[in-house]
Amino acid sequence: MAVKEMKKIKVMHFVAGLTSGGVEQMLCNYCGAMNKDAYEFVLAYQHQAVETCKEKIEESGCRTIRITARSENFIKNLIDGYRVIKKERPDIVHAHMNLVNFCALLPAYLLGVKVRISHSHIAETNRNILFRIMAAICKFLCVHAATDLMTCGQEAGIYLYGKRRMQKGKVLLVENAINLDYYDIDPEVREKIREQHKLQDQLIIGHVGRFSYQKNHEKLIHIFSEISKRRADAVLLLVGTGELEEQIKELVQSLNIQDKVIFYGTTKNMREVYSLIDVFVLPSRYEGFPVVSVEVQAARIPALFSDTVAPTCKLTELIEFMPLDETDENWAKKTLECSTKNRNIDITALKEKYDIKEKAKMLDRYYCQALSRGKVITDVSKKA
Repeated sequence: MAVKEMKKIKVMHFVAGLTSGGVEQMLCNYCGAMNKDAYEFVLAYQHQAVETCKEKIEESGCRTIRITARSENFIKNLIDGYRVIKKERPDIVHAHMNLVNFCALLPAYLLGVKVRISHSHIAETNRNILFRIMAAICKFLCVHAATDLMTCGQEAGIYLYGKRRMQKGKVLLVENAINLDYYDIDPEVREKIREQHKLQDQLIIGHVGRFSYQKNHEKLIHIFSEISKRRADAVLLLVGTGELEEQIKELVQSLNIQDKVIFYGTTKNMREVYSLIDVFVLPSRYEGFPVVSVEVQAARIPALFSDTVAPTCKLTELIEFMPLDETDENWAKKTLECSTKNRNIDITALKEKYDIKEKAKMLDRYYCQALSRGKVITDVSKKA
């Protein structure tokens, strides 16, 4: 008698787009590390995808489906979400769109999806009273449309779900884990890669992130302009794409530093990118717990972050923080100071908390427990 094949657990992830963001990288890491014999992953995205990002997520084991973007037609977005969930019949819907997670979770609720996960990835600044009112409504909808709540960090969890839920263990902390071995680059390999790109004699200031309001590239360009006045050998390496890329290119031209700025675009070979960088700068307007903070420390790269980035991302002495409203001149001075840090450091604490192999096992257990119970699971982080 033939053995009946075990049914795979189908997980459907919802994201805003496939560009060069940390959410997509987090999904690549987790989906790539989880057992494909036990899971089927489907990813619904909205905006025109960057091809290399789409290829990377598909190589990790996610089948991709594009739906109408909310910015184009909000109602059509909800209808598309409903239709794709109805067609795919997932066991789990896992939303990664922060304040608008409910756009995927409400249709999933109406269709009887047993496990509906709201995942918070940012701790955004509420800019004005209208935004705060809108955000409060969105948070209410996200929490009440979900069966389970997740976050990448304490700050992001408090932002979307509130301090009380975090304190009561109602939210699972899912660390932005990575393949640590991939980023732990041998110094000799690093030098060879720099030689291949003819950058071995340059001071490479690096940044990885989508060209968006959040990442604050305008501030970064002005910081680098000040650095270039102090160091003639400085080069700025910008990795990513986004809606503000052309605007940033115009700013670079206006400051007459175009011969010192490399718009690298997107790549699947982040090991090569981090091999080039001497010091990393992240002047974000707001963040949760960025994946890139783990990557730069695993690659042993000194980094300077704005004070809007979660302080808990500092797991080694390589990370320094700077007030976002500090002058560009002071940011430049601090960046150059950071570039001289000793990179030969102990990253044991990083390996203990952010090894994707172990964290993928934890998420696997969580999914299975959630499906078996069909209700919100509290204090899972203590059981995992």
